[in-house]
Amino acid sequence: MSDSNLSPEPELRVRRDRIHLFIDNANMDITMRSRVREAGGQWNQFDWTKLPDWLVEHAAEVCRLADWSYEGAHVYVSHDPNDPKHEGRRKWVDWLDLQPGVQVVLKELRRKDPPTCSACRHMFSTCPRCGAEQRPRVEKGVDTAMVTDMIRLAWQNAYDIAVLVSSDGDFVPVVEMLDQRGLKVVQAGFPPRGRYLARACWASFDMFDGRDHFGR
Repeated sequence: MSDSNLSPEPELRVRRDRIHLFIDNANMDITMRSRVREAGGQWNQFDWTKLPDWLVEHAAEVCRLADWSYEGAHVYVSHDPNDPKHEGRRKWVDWLDLQPGVQVVLKELRRKDPPTCSACRHMFSTCPRCGAEQRPRVEKGVDTAMVTDMIRLAWQNAYDIAVLVSSDGDFVPVVEMLDQRGLKVVQAGFPPRGRYLARACWASFDMFDGRDHFGR
């Protein structure tokens, strides 16, 4: 039989790993400012036209990927409608939501009820001893939204690698669960902060080193 009658061998294709970003905007911004201040510098703001690409490229590097694709970013933003800067923040959110591949998840800050006496269940807004105002903590629901989306998109087979931009150790359980499902979570953080989360993730890298590339 001549070689011309042989069926051609199927072409081998390298698997393309799909990367999705999950960014806690407040956590990222506060931690960056803290690190820059400790280093004796000054931080202005992130350049969102450059940041997603930088994050994806570094995730691909630490994972040693041969081929990869950027599947988009979920950016979680909290806001206070009573803040004088609210309107300006909403304009920024509207602009960010229009960037390629970016979906903004906006969460309104909500204050908890004032402290309650464990005996009579009376709520008080000032300390009965010194009279200082008791400022209840705010709830924004960002962590819950991030965990929900990470699991939802994983079950929809929407990504192979999740880049988690946060230093919050509360994400360790969802990272461990996704790892058991065979999905990699890479933490983009600011060591030594977030070391427990970094240990749980498949890999991690330091965003502080890239500040000149995605900062304004």
